[in-house]
Amino acid sequence: MADFITKNQLKSYVELKEGTLNKTIALLETVLSKAVKDRSQFNTSVFISHSHKNSDLVEYVVALLTRLKVEVYVDWMDDELSYPPTGKTAVKIKNMIDANKKFILLATNEGIESKWCNWELGLGDVHKYIEHIALLPVADNSGNWIGNEYLQIYPYVDKKYKSLEWDDEYTVIYPDGKKKDLIDWLKY
Repeated sequence: MADFITKNQLKSYVELKEGTLNKTIALLETVLSKAVKDRSQFNTSVFISHSHKNSDLVEYVVALLTRLKVEVYVDWMDDELSYPPTGKTAVKIKNMIDANKKFILLATNEGIESKWCNWELGLGDVHKYIEHIALLPVADNSGNWIGNEYLQIYPYVDKKYKSLEWDDEYTVIYPDGKKKDLIDWLKY
């Protein structure tokens, strides 16, 4: 796998584009309150699988994707779900993975260790493989996940030019080496 996107790069990009973290959070709250209610304004929809330990990063990913007019589903932003999770939670998540066009796993170390994320990835595999599923590898430092080689069968998002531009500088790379601009991947 190529260089990982670092947590700092992800955060820096959103903060540069929006001005400050507080503005980003305010934007997210506004967008997310509308996102679940009005699907018609989005070009596509994405289920984000992630570890709840990475909720701060999810907010950045949601801000980035929303800027691209992508509807994003995140379980903890769903008022119908309660904590702790139950069997009803699992049914709702299964339905939302199926209902959303794309599936992205926020592939942090915590996400890869999460039983829920691995379960969701398996469901995504069944419903989305291979054209509509991708890993978004995010790490503190560049590296790979030893012992999780199965991740190599999935497309992943990579930085084209190692810059912070999101919309035209990222590519989805398939296991066979085929590449597609992230924007194009999100369209279909």
